[in-house]
Amino acid sequence: MKIDSSHPPTRPTATEGKEASARALRSQAKPVAESPSTVSHLSAASGKNATQDVDPARVAEIRQAILEGRLQISAERIADGLIASVREQLEHD
Repeated sequence: MKIDSSHPPTRPTATEGKEASARALRSQAKPVAESPSTVSHLSAASGKNATQDVDPARVAEIRQAILEGRLQISAERIADGLIASVREQLEHD
């Protein structure tokens, strides 16, 4: 097999890749009548399967919330979760 380097592959720039991803996500978005301030959280247990590391339904829910501007980040809640996780790990070691 001969490798022909006369036509090297082209890669999209970071901007092109992000724009394409955003367009793909927007095409899946559903209009919502709620204002961003009315949605304060996402369901924590939306069909979680214990055998999977990633819950595709949860990922889709978060992605949709981001697109619709409903996702609210709570730094305090994230910090509390990280501290609890570290404490749990230290107890098991």
